[in-house]
Amino acid sequence: MIRRRGHWLVVCVACLITGAGTPGDTVVLVTGAACPLTDINALDLRKAYLGVVVKVQGQQIRPVLMRGDERLEQVFYQSVVAMSKKSYERRRLSLTLKYGTPRLAEFDDVVAVSEALRSMECGVTYLWKRDAKVLAGVKTVRLLWQGT
Repeated sequence: MIRRRGHWLVVCVACLITGAGTPGDTVVLVTGAACPLTDINALDLRKAYLGVVVKVQGQQIRPVLMRGDERLEQVFYQSVVAMSKKSYERRRLSLTLKYGTPRLAEFDDVVAVSEALRSMECGVTYLWKRDAKVLAGVKTVRLLWQGT
């Protein structure tokens, strides 16, 4: 157990030194423009992505995963759920098998996820800020990560 923690610490320090992105890269949390959410705290967001039913401002948060961009996924695992990809996927699979928790919707196309967010009641996902700016029908709820 101690050996694993030491290995994890080395990986985290290496990521901090090398950085997950280039200067000016920013990851934001977005939702459909019709969703009344104005903010969501980091703990509630983490809980939602870990499979806990979370209500914020009277609305149930419905998380959506973005796939296909390795850097974006790395930021998500480090900054949102604070877990490795393997640990996160193991946790989600465990919830599905034990409790029948439905799997999260996954998208690898920014346009497809924006359409899903517009049709979904208070769906949230993480995107590069530059991508979120050009999408119609979505709004930024919170800054999740900013490159140095």
